[in-house]
Amino acid sequence: MEVTNRRSRTVASVDSALRLLGSFGDHPTLSVKEGAELLGVSPSTVHRLLVTLLARGFVSQDPATRRYRPGPALLDIALGALKGIDVRRAARPHLERLTAEVRETVNLIVLDGPLIRFIDSIEGPEAVRVSARTGTVLPAHCTAGGKVLLAALDRRHLQDVLGGGSLPGLTDRSTTDRTTLDEELAEIARNGYATSFEQSTVGLSAVAVPITDARGHVVAAIGVSAPAARLDSRRVAEIATAATAAAEAIAADLHGSSG
Repeated sequence: MEVTNRRSRTVASVDSALRLLGSFGDHPTLSVKEGAELLGVSPSTVHRLLVTLLARGFVSQDPATRRYRPGPALLDIALGALKGIDVRRAARPHLERLTAEVRETVNLIVLDGPLIRFIDSIEGPEAVRVSARTGTVLPAHCTAGGKVLLAALDRRHLQDVLGGGSLPGLTDRSTTDRTTLDEELAEIARNGYATSFEQSTVGLSAVAVPITDARGHVVAAIGVSAPAARLDSRRVAEIATAATAAAEAIAADLHGSSG
């Protein structure tokens, strides 16, 4: 009887962990209290589950807010499950060609709650260049790629992702005011590309464009990063045009894979 009860408790814990992970589909981030309310269990039970999932990389935690979001292990599983429409696989040859064309570091970026995650990166050939950033996680609103992805969200989803009030900054050029950011996101949606001039890292600037899937939904972004001294207005226009062509080619491949 004791063995049976222990096995039942173990299976129940697995079920709770899976339900908790599944809840991220509707909730970009979760607190322990919110998780407990969703599962109908005690906060201490949810805390133990989240600590275990955190140790295995299935969730990550914002050190400032203490809220949890999907982690890199979950992202890897999700991207691997896409198989024929794997964004990374479809994008790689186009990223390589774009790197050769613009001679700057090119990144493939996805949204991870209020953060972005660099899931692929190819360094440019210049002697002075931005290093590859695969695996790096940064606040979305401080980066060109993140702003492109945020600009694709509707107002309700954007509110869920960013919350209210001021936003954290990485440099003295970071946008930390929500009203200013909302205005910038509206302009990005109109222009089709975003820029970041030393907003995430001093001395680094970037241009980014969106990538869409077969349904026209924005699923990722191409970001081109360069030393700030090399990214003037003329170069921004050139890179935005080249990156948009690469994004359209990736989208065409994704559409073909899903057809």
